[in-house]
Amino acid sequence: MSVVISQPGHGHKGAEMQMAVHPGDVNMVIIPQGLPPGLSYLGALNEVLIHQHFDVLEVVTGCERNNKYRLCNSAEQQFMYAKEDTDCMTRQCCGTSRPFTINITDNNFQPLISVYRPFRCVGSCLWCCCLQEMDIQSPPGNTIGNVKQIWTCWTPKYEVYDNQGQLVFTINGECCYCAPCTDIFFQVTDASGQEVGRIIKNWGGCREILGGVNDFRVQFPPEMDIYKKSLLLGATFLIDFVYFERNKNN
Repeated sequence: MSVVISQPGHGHKGAEMQMAVHPGDVNMVIIPQGLPPGLSYLGALNEVLIHQHFDVLEVVTGCERNNKYRLCNSAEQQFMYAKEDTDCMTRQCCGTSRPFTINITDNNFQPLISVYRPFRCVGSCLWCCCLQEMDIQSPPGNTIGNVKQIWTCWTPKYEVYDNQGQLVFTINGECCYCAPCTDIFFQVTDASGQEVGRIIKNWGGCREILGGVNDFRVQFPPEMDIYKKSLLLGATFLIDFVYFERNKNN
């Protein structure tokens, strides 16, 4: 029999959406007490699907708007919502190099995770001097770690640290990370070098061609610590802005 974890339904305060999780996975997961329902549910998952919102107004006008994302389980049931919070002038003037904050909430808009990327020159000829960084907080105001880009000649590489400065993950991308009409894989390894997950940028077909929206699949062991999963989600948004938002605008 499956174990059911309740997560508030979108737009209906107090309503609940029942989501079934295989008991073999839940028995291995240690979930801290007192977490919001959205984070508690994340603790039982082995993958998260991230779908960028198709913004018709942005397509028609060409004006950069705040990015929005749906975070779903493998059955495409939404349990989190992410929205960028950047002012209009910054978006238009700085493009994908802009500083941004993305706030992640549950379906009742209760804050769960916040990620912040300072201004960085994406695609600059001085990119080796403008390496990417991102701070990740959960709940907002409580830093749980950060992501730092590592300089390499050809392939994307990032290191993920916890709030004690200890290396948690290394993320390595493919050489041809901009190849069209195909999935792009980023390998996630732990501090010992063992593969523990993947970040996959899925080819979006017509959605990607017409609207420049990006879809991701983040995979990890179900027993992984909730905050480590949150760090990987934050790293995914950074990867989106650095590589795939730039391609969309071009």
